[in-house]
Amino acid sequence: MKETSKRQMEFEALRGLSIILLLSLHSEIYDPIVFGETLKHIGFFVASFLLGSFFFLAGYFTEASLRKPGQTFFAFAWSKFVRIYPPYWLALLLFVFYIGVSLKRTDMAVYAMNLQAVFSPVFVKQVLTLWYISMLVVFYAIFGGMMFVFRTSASLTVASIAVYAAGYAANRAWGLFDPRFFQYYFIFLVGVFLCRFDKAREKFFDLNPFVKILAAVVSIFPLQWILNNSKTDGAFYLLAVDFFILAWILCALTLFRTRIGDWHIWLWLSTASYFTYLIHRPLWHLIDSILGLEPGMGTVYVHLTAGAVLALLLGYLLQRGYDRLLALLGLK
Repeated sequence: MKETSKRQMEFEALRGLSIILLLSLHSEIYDPIVFGETLKHIGFFVASFLLGSFFFLAGYFTEASLRKPGQTFFAFAWSKFVRIYPPYWLALLLFVFYIGVSLKRTDMAVYAMNLQAVFSPVFVKQVLTLWYISMLVVFYAIFGGMMFVFRTSASLTVASIAVYAAGYAANRAWGLFDPRFFQYYFIFLVGVFLCRFDKAREKFFDLNPFVKILAAVVSIFPLQWILNNSKTDGAFYLLAVDFFILAWILCALTLFRTRIGDWHIWLWLSTASYFTYLIHRPLWHLIDSILGLEPGMGTVYVHLTAGAVLALLLGYLLQRGYDRLLALLGLK
């Protein structure tokens, strides 16, 4: 991996934190049995923040990538394809032929193309974990295309709203698009604009820390009220969850602009994040088989400790190896 500039270290740290939170979430440590009825929604809050962070970072680095001199849409699309699809296909095979996820032929074709975010859950079966990769690909296609066609920020904003409205209409009429598409769509766009407007980004970072902490704390309450009343749809829900995600991202990035963000562990975790995301469930399945683990708190602790460490180590080694392979083949 190339040397990361100090200006971007907070973003790498945010990705590193997010992969740790993802492993803790998938270990099921946030089960209400552990945290009690009062904090029964803590897993939802953790998931919203970490996934929102991933999509925000994808938007941010999409803008950074497209800023490069001479960048073309084909070069952008090809770079995303070679980095995302081969590792994803490997993970898909592990999920189907090792873990035992059953997919019909039509479902398998949709998953092979990474388009399940468009067709699930109405037309194809949902598969845990892999949905995120598909959503990421859909966002890259939508926003990458729009950013090449609409050069000004105003036109990009209008086009983004129009596409969002069209997607919502398609969802209501035919059931297209995973509902999470609408939850994370504008989070990706905010990442684009935060990278694009340097002065605005610095003004956000320069806000009084008390204001940012207060916003993060306040953002919890409307979302908690919605979850308590089981109204996880509609405009109010989307506004509440996006406000929560952005408020906590701002707090995290502010924290990582201190010396904490300079810790080398964050860059290591960031490097490991993609392959760790893809292979941790198959790896945990192997650990469970070897140790004869059954669902329960003992398994949760194994996944959260040794399982998480092994997933991160393997993810890092696979990513470094894959980067070297791409360089050897002249694809990087």
